[in-house]
Amino acid sequence: MSEPVYIINTGARTALGLHAAASAAALRAAISGNAKYPYWVDQTGAPVTLALDRELPPDLPCRQRMLALARSALAEACRPLQELSWPQPVPLWLGFPEPRPGFCVNDAHWVSHHLSGEPLIDSNNDSIKLALGGHSAVLTLLHQARQMMEQRHWLVCLVGGVDSYLQPDTLAWLDQHRQLAGPVSRSGFVPGEGAGFVLLMTAEAAREAGLEPLARLVNSATGRETKLIKTQDINLGEALTRTVQDTLSPLHPAQQPVNQIYCDINGERYRGEEWGFTCLKLAHYFEDPTGYWSPADCWGDTGAASGALFVTLATQAAQRGYASGPRNLLWASSEAGPRAGVLLETPYQASPYRG
Repeated sequence: MSEPVYIINTGARTALGLHAAASAAALRAAISGNAKYPYWVDQTGAPVTLALDRELPPDLPCRQRMLALARSALAEACRPLQELSWPQPVPLWLGFPEPRPGFCVNDAHWVSHHLSGEPLIDSNNDSIKLALGGHSAVLTLLHQARQMMEQRHWLVCLVGGVDSYLQPDTLAWLDQHRQLAGPVSRSGFVPGEGAGFVLLMTAEAAREAGLEPLARLVNSATGRETKLIKTQDINLGEALTRTVQDTLSPLHPAQQPVNQIYCDINGERYRGEEWGFTCLKLAHYFEDPTGYWSPADCWGDTGAASGALFVTLATQAAQRGYASGPRNLLWASSEAGPRAGVLLETPYQASPYRG
C-alpha cells in the first residue's frame, strides 16, 4: 500500500509579496504588480511592462535575482523543520526555466550550488535535482517526488522553482517573438519573477513530527505536446487533455467535481486555446472549467516558479476560508512540450467570506 503524501508548508516570494500569505492576499484582492519601466523598451521604443520584486535593485544580474528570490521562499517553506530542529538533511528538487537567451544550465547550477549551503538542505549531489523545465517544472517534480515518497524512498522533500525574465537577452528574445504584452503583440504576456517552495512529508513523518498538513497530494500526471508554440502546427490540446484526465482519474466527476483550477494562462493565445480545447472534452470534471485562477494577470508570468506558487494559492485559500471547495487542479504547459497536472485536496469548511 502506498504512503499518502502531504503538503506541510509553502514559501513564496512574488512581485506582490515577500511571503506566501501576502502574495496570496494581494492576488485575491486583484492588486496588480505590473508597471512600465522606461529603461526597458521594446522594438518600437515603448516602455516594457514588467512585474518585478520592488525590494531588489533593477540592475541586479538575473541569476543573483533568482538566488535572492529562492532563498527567501526556501527559508519560509523550511520554517516548520527549523522550529522542530529537524535532525536530518532534506533533499531539494529545483525547477528552473528552459534554456533560453539569458539563462543556461550553468546559471541553474550556480543558483543550486548556493542554495545547497542553506540550513537543512542535503548538499549531497544525489539529493539535489535540477529540472530546466519551464512552467511545468515544479508540477513535474511534484509528480516524481510523490511517486518516490509513496514508496517510502523519502519521508521529507523540498520541491520548488524560481524564475526571472529581467535579463536583457531574455527580454529581447521575447520581443523578437512578439511575446511581450504591449502595442506590438495582441497575445503577449507580462514578464514577472518569483520563487516558490513546497515542503512535502509522508503521513508517517508528519504524524511523528506533530505537524498538521495543509493539503494532500492526491494524484499527478505528466505528458508531452508535439504541436508547439512558435511553430505552424495547430495545438488542439491533446497532451494537456490526456494529462488532466490522468490527473483527475481518482475522481468520480458527478459526485466529486473539481472546485478550483490554478493555471499558467498568461495572455498568450496559444495557452488559452489549449485550455479551451481541453475544456470541451473534460468539462464534466469541473464545477466551472472557465472559472480558473490565472495569477499571471496580477504578478506577471512567473515561469518555472508557477507550480509551487499555485500550491501556495490553493493552501492559503483553504487556510483562510475562501476556497470554493476541497478539490484543486493545478496545471502548467512548457514551451518545449512538457505538460503537468497535480490534484490537491485541501481541508474545506463553507464560509460566508468565500471569494
